[in-house]
Amino acid sequence: MSPQPATKRTSTVNSNSKWESTFPADIQTEKNSATFVHRFISITSAFILDKRGILGEKHFKTRTIEKLQIPVFERENSVSVRLIKKIDALKQAVVSKYLREFAIVLYQKPDEEDVKEVFSFRLMYGEEDQISISVDTGINTDVFSQSLASATFSDLGTTRQYFVDTIIKLHRCIKHLETLPAETDASFRISFTEHAPKDYMPEGFDESDKFYEIAPEMTRDQFGILCGNHHKLQLLAASQFWKPGDFGNTTFNSLNQSIVDAPTLKTKQTKGVEKKSERVGRRFPYGQTATMNKGNRKTPEPE
Repeated sequence: MSPQPATKRTSTVNSNSKWESTFPADIQTEKNSATFVHRFISITSAFILDKRGILGEKHFKTRTIEKLQIPVFERENSVSVRLIKKIDALKQAVVSKYLREFAIVLYQKPDEEDVKEVFSFRLMYGEEDQISISVDTGINTDVFSQSLASATFSDLGTTRQYFVDTIIKLHRCIKHLETLPAETDASFRISFTEHAPKDYMPEGFDESDKFYEIAPEMTRDQFGILCGNHHKLQLLAASQFWKPGDFGNTTFNSLNQSIVDAPTLKTKQTKGVEKKSERVGRRFPYGQTATMNKGNRKTPEPE
């Protein structure tokens, strides 16, 4: 299936836009904080796959959250259900503090390592002065890492506003990306923290000795940082498809972000060589799913 431009869908819109219909009403506890960031990953993944045309209209329905109409996975579609199960399998990885990064990697078939675009969700765990962060992922920069380290949770109202800001910025950015080539496919990829057992792999993901690599010339941007009381999640992207002259436009960068100027936190930073030595006990340090379009051909979809 080739990438398809998004069109207006006929799915029923959920008129209940209350925050509590989608996310926990309280994100102070560790359990609710984990639920919040995991649901954000699920919702935003559907948003990206829809707006980038990786999957067709029948894979999504529209849900209203904070007065925003947001595409989410359609639970009566077999392919969508399979993707939901893969993302749901990451819930325990978040709760157990095993998941370091979740990435939606778009590449040019047939080479899965010919990466053209990446949307990355990076996580930090723990109290604000006791957080371990990896800084060697392919999309990362020192500025992005410092932004994540400097973000703080204040209250639910602030997080709700940052959710709105992040989705709006993501939408505006995607509208300024060129249409994907016909032979584009995608997969989910994950990396782990040092807490993950050496044989740990969420259901639906396969062991991999590669994560992803992006070309140095790719344009990168941060869409937002969302905080629960025990978790931080940063949404980043890198793409070769930003239209000339669009990147850096104030419509992309004028939205507030949950970043504050703060003293250097007590963060344990693990750079490339150190991170590899920590993972010497793992047979494969990463995980990834089968390609989405290949999976679609294997599983016939209902009409």
